[in-house]
Parts: sequence; C-alpha cells; structure tokens
Amino acid sequence: MHFNNINFSISNNIARITLNRPDAGNTLNIELAKELYKATNIVSTNNNIKALILTGKGKLFCGGGDLKFLLSNEDKIKETLLEMTHYFHGAIARMTRMEAPVIIGINGTAGGGGFSLAITGDIIYSVKSAKFTVAYTNAGLSPDGSSTYFLPRIVGMKRAKELMLTNRIFSAEEALEMNLIDQVLDDQEQLDKTLEKQAEIFSKGPRNAYAGVKKLLNISFDNGLETQMDIEGIKISENAESIDGIEGLKAFSEKRKPNFNE
Repeated sequence: MHFNNINFSISNNIARITLNRPDAGNTLNIELAKELYKATNIVSTNNNIKALILTGKGKLFCGGGDLKFLLSNEDKIKETLLEMTHYFHGAIARMTRMEAPVIIGINGTAGGGGFSLAITGDIIYSVKSAKFTVAYTNAGLSPDGSSTYFLPRIVGMKRAKELMLTNRIFSAEEALEMNLIDQVLDDQEQLDKTLEKQAEIFSKGPRNAYAGVKKLLNISFDNGLETQMDIEGIKISENAESIDGIEGLKAFSEKRKPNFNE
C-alpha cells in the first residue's frame, strides 16, 4: 500500500510509522489522518507484529492540525474537522487497543494534536530539545486526539487544567518530571537507537502477556476492585496455559532465558 504523508514498514515483527510532512511540521490534514488510520489498522490486525514505533521526520514531531488546510475549508470547517478527527481518533484507538506495545519517539516539538498523539504511547522517548504545548485554546479551539482522556490520567486533573488553559510551553525534562514521557535522549541518533533497542526487546517477548497488560490497564479506571481482580484472574489463567506462558514458567523455574515464539 502506498502512503504519501507517512512512511510505513514492517520487518522482523516490528512495524514503523513515521509522520512524513516535514516541510509542514508534520501537521495533520485529512490525508495524513486517513493514512495514519490505515497503517494502525494494518498493525492492529497483524498477529505477527510485536511492537510499533511511531515517530516524525524533520525538526518537529507534529505541530498539530494544519491550520492552512482547515482555513482552506472554512465554508465547511465543521464537516472537515469531524471527518479528520474520525480518522485521527480511529488511529489512536487502534494503537491503544492493539496488542502490540506502541513506542513513540518524539523527535521534536509536539503541539496541539501532535501533543495529544505524543502522549498516547505505551512507552515514550523524547529528544532533549523537544518542546511541548497543548496549544488548542490559543487557536480558539478545544482539545482533541484523546488528550482530555489521557492527560488527566497521567498528570492529574489539576495539572491537566493548567496545561490546557495556559498553553504554556514546557521542556522534555519537565515532561519527564510529570511522567508524560519515559526517557529523555540527547539527540536524534540516541533516540533512534533507543527506539530500535526497545522494539527489538518487545519483538522477542511474550506477545499475549503484553496484550494482557494493555487490556487490563485500559479498563482499570472503569472497574471496581472485585471486577478488576476477576478479569485479572481470567487473563493470567489464559496466559498461563498459552505456549509462551508455559515456556515462561519453565524458564523461570529452570533459571534460564525464555524463548517466546507465540
């Protein structure tokens, strides 16, 4: 499948998506949103994929919505945004629900929808020079891209309000302090190496166990204690009888490195 606004590839059980509109700051328009959705849909339905890397090309990770594109559709801007968010949100839903861990590499500034996208990863790395801003209300808009869902869950409601209402710009180091990201790397070279290293670890790991972690955490805020523990019991018993589960138990018992192949 040919893509114009992203680079997409699959090799060695690892999928890679790179936002590829560097001259426009990787900003979002309908075509990019559609391609992002198509690519994540492919990944989420491929049982051989054990990790997804998502990053951007150029100086910015993603500058949010393409305002020139939106203003060019001023006479039908509501219709345009509803269509664009349909695909953008669909892509984020696919990444959140897919069994494979999603590793996001923030190669530069992330603002607006780019900020929303950046914080959806299961594991998130950023270059030291990256800047972050929620940005929406500066353009007279309210947030999209799942940020009103994920941000308060990560940093708390009070801090989420502060970041969304003030739109202040903050550094990768502060993002790390707020637990928005997992690690700050010195430069692009270090970011690329770290992304590939973590993806390779996942590619050799227990796919169903990773999927279980994601599923359990995705529903943990919705359930009471007993309900959540009941689902935990079901999920761990399913994983225990799987090929990887039996291998993991044997390897742990025999004090050797497991060989996960499922």
